[in-house]
Amino acid sequence: MTIAAVTSRLRSMAAIRRSELARSWRKLAEHRYLLLLLLPTFVYYLVFRYAPIFNPQTGGILMAFKQHSLTKPFSEWPWVGLKYFQMMWRKPDFWVAMRNTVTISFIRLIFEFPVPIFLALLLNEVRNSREKRIYQTVLTFPNFLSWVLIVGLMRDLLQVNGVINGFIKAAGGKPYNFLANSSPFSNYAMLVLSNLFKGAGWGSIIYLAAISGIDPTLYEAAAVDGANRWQRIWHVTWPGMKSTAVVLLILQCGNILNSSFDQIFNLVNGVNRSVIETIDVYIYRYAFQQSINQSFAAASGLFKSVVNFALLLVANKIASRMGEQKLF
Repeated sequence: MTIAAVTSRLRSMAAIRRSELARSWRKLAEHRYLLLLLLPTFVYYLVFRYAPIFNPQTGGILMAFKQHSLTKPFSEWPWVGLKYFQMMWRKPDFWVAMRNTVTISFIRLIFEFPVPIFLALLLNEVRNSREKRIYQTVLTFPNFLSWVLIVGLMRDLLQVNGVINGFIKAAGGKPYNFLANSSPFSNYAMLVLSNLFKGAGWGSIIYLAAISGIDPTLYEAAAVDGANRWQRIWHVTWPGMKSTAVVLLILQCGNILNSSFDQIFNLVNGVNRSVIETIDVYIYRYAFQQSINQSFAAASGLFKSVVNFALLLVANKIASRMGEQKLF
């Protein structure tokens, strides 16, 4: 290839890039009012989420690389490199918390993620609008209850002298301590069922929003073609909400190591700690309860965040390779 040909090709590539840049600026100008609506959210995340990460006065993630001290300001803490990461990897209880977190997250992914989808499909099939509103209100109401209140209700129901054990004793059975045992099945079932009670109805809202965007004429055409209700769900409703489900699944994969801190913090105790204590509760224990070592907690949190981000990228790439809707 001659120098003139190379020069011509480079010029054409530069022209294409300038054209693409101009097109991007035109789109930004066209949607400038929508972008202004996003501005407060952007400022919020910038000021309260990203700026503290690298704040040299208070620490942020820099805390994970400095020697923790309760008597000195952060600026005087000495640098220790990867000391706390090495300490974290040598601690058996860290790997127990990691195992519990991954196990609980995959159980949630298998048993909890599909439930809001099925719930949205069922609600969409309710033809009476008044009944549909009642069902939606009843199902979404638990989301507005705090985990402190829900765990309090669970204790009234599930403790040794609770309501359920009262029925078991009345039937001649032996009471079972649902809240303080080391059985993985019992504890995981309790976590899944209580989380579904609280969040399944709320999670179905976004799928109902996706369903509402489906063209009604598609249902009419399917009915004319002789499709029954199940076939209309499978061939019209599900394809219309599938991209939303894939995006939420990608986000869920990016939260594998985030496993409902509020719920588990209120349910964990000395008996079931080895089964349900997750990374978040483990970090809280080391930061504020056990040894008050915030540098160690920061190192554990940073490790968790990096793994979550890597899993998000992998899930997004897999979705893209499979031809599904990707996050970015």
